[in-house]
Amino acid sequence: KLNGEVIETVSETKLLGTIITNDLNWKKNIERIVKESNKRMAFLHKLSRFTKNKQDLKKIYILQIRSKLEQSSVLWHSSITKKCEDNLERVQKSALKIILGEGYVSYDNALKVLKLQSLKERREDLCLKFAKKCLKVPKLNKMFPRSQQNHVMGKRSTESFQVKRGLTERMKRSAIPHMQRLLNEDARKR
Repeated sequence: KLNGEVIETVSETKLLGTIITNDLNWKKNIERIVKESNKRMAFLHKLSRFTKNKQDLKKIYILQIRSKLEQSSVLWHSSITKKCEDNLERVQKSALKIILGEGYVSYDNALKVLKLQSLKERREDLCLKFAKKCLKVPKLNKMFPRSQQNHVMGKRSTESFQVKRGLTERMKRSAIPHMQRLLNEDARKR
């Protein structure tokens, strides 16, 4: 109840195009993304009959299909299953086969030829980029608290950002702790 009114509870809802279930399982959301991306693949397939220009086809893929595959990915990336990852990657693999046509040898080769990242690598980069942008916004940077150094001597493996520790695997794999770890990895690289 909220202010004496009973709040309706639902098992799933769609919020800003993202399906959120009561158990925070992203399978339905990924299935919808893959289904909608495959519908858009028909456009790329038809277009490939009219032009063999790989750069034009690549732009169409990036704008129309990959953008759909990455919708709200910062939210769900760290929590999806291997099967969901593979389903998303399969769409990109099919798109690259269409773009390269006879020149397609393998998925890894196609990524190199077209200078693209795997979707998983790209989602990791998007998560890190999002976390860095949050650090610049006063209301959002509280999600990524800095670690406190309690002593004068530095440790070899100190974390720049506190990582929210979770008791459950689901909490450990959720978006904010994942991005906190990415920020720490990025700080170590510098």
